[in-house]
Amino acid sequence: MSAESEHTGLDTRGLAKSRIEALADGIFAVAMTLLVLDIKSPEQRWFPTNQALVDSLLQIEHSFAMYAISFFVLGIFWIAHHVLFHFVRQMDRRSLWLNLIFLLLVTLVPFSTDLIGDHGHLTLPVYVYGGNLIALGTLLVIHLNYLVSHPHLATPDLTERVASQIRREVRLFAVVPVISIAASFYSPRLGMYLYLLLAIPTFGPSGLDRLGRAPVRRSETRSEDP
Repeated sequence: MSAESEHTGLDTRGLAKSRIEALADGIFAVAMTLLVLDIKSPEQRWFPTNQALVDSLLQIEHSFAMYAISFFVLGIFWIAHHVLFHFVRQMDRRSLWLNLIFLLLVTLVPFSTDLIGDHGHLTLPVYVYGGNLIALGTLLVIHLNYLVSHPHLATPDLTERVASQIRREVRLFAVVPVISIAASFYSPRLGMYLYLLLAIPTFGPSGLDRLGRAPVRRSETRSEDP
């Protein structure tokens, strides 16, 4: 054990997290940029009046809406990933693979967005899109549980109370896709717009913020020192 681990009482063996953070930021940036490519410009290149152009743009309103919603959704998951990595001290091979699978699902979002954008009258694209988001949330919870079960990979402030709060907030992200899938039986378009409900848990008061301001009792920490 190194001098640092002897001083802090923590196991410092492991891989640095900086490279997976850089990879995640890059993949999120590319995925969020690719979303705009799903917006196809009007086939007619010349319009005699402004109203004609507006009418043509209204025909691709569905694509604009899906671009904005998916950009917002990817931003939510980027923030969630960023919050989770606040409690990551180091990585091992399994945690690296968990993150690579998570990023694989991130790169799938432009495809599922294009699918629901081009076939918004069908229910299957809503299932694919919702399943994509549920899988993303599931991977975040799996990684969190892996950190809890391997304390040497986490920072000391990842208490069970904090982990429970993160689980609750991530599960809220799964509720909206389930509601959207159910609503798509009535109207696929309604199911798509219901993803705007994700703004409620995202911009509402966070339990993690309250926990961050509250003093942490010594009994809640997982320090190895008596």
